[in-house]
Amino acid sequence: MKIISWNVNGLGNQKKNSSIKNLLRKFQPEIILLQETKKEEITANCISSFWAVRDRKWIFTPSFDSSGGLLIAWRSDKFDDIQVEYGIFFLSVKLQDKQVKDQWWITCIYGPPLNMGKLEFWTELNDIGNLVLGPWCVGGDFNEILFPSDRKGQSRITRNSKCFHDWIAEFALIDLPLPNLQHTWSNFRINASCSKIDRFFISKD
Repeated sequence: MKIISWNVNGLGNQKKNSSIKNLLRKFQPEIILLQETKKEEITANCISSFWAVRDRKWIFTPSFDSSGGLLIAWRSDKFDDIQVEYGIFFLSVKLQDKQVKDQWWITCIYGPPLNMGKLEFWTELNDIGNLVLGPWCVGGDFNEILFPSDRKGQSRITRNSKCFHDWIAEFALIDLPLPNLQHTWSNFRINASCSKIDRFFISKD
């Protein structure tokens, strides 16, 4: 099974949708997680502009003041949706494989970029972790580093990094490696700031 997770920083313009379409054509995923759609509504025409599969379903949370917005889309010829949960910072769906009948949760995350939203963010992550039962995949843009090496120039563990570690340990999650990719975000300036703030986790079961 192939899953793609990407902070697209806005859907809608032709160049961005073309980039997404080329990525999906190359990797042929069954499930897509998008963060920062910056769309109040995700229509069938919007999905068709970047994903050409015929049998598909999706859920989304709208953007707020032209920021945020989450999308999970999946091939409906392969999975049935059983249950949906959502919050300010997450979107989750319980899927069932149509062939083997296995059920599992997948969660798309977009964490707050500012410290003032972090406490509510960690609370929501704990809430959804306590809600899901069975296999769980969770990924997205957490807007938080896990280790000092995840941010250029960082030398110590921050309080929010400690909360991140505690959440991973609480739900026994496995941090999947990103081969040959030290950072996932940059401001692309001279002496650029670089961070690894996008991650994907799976539960041990």
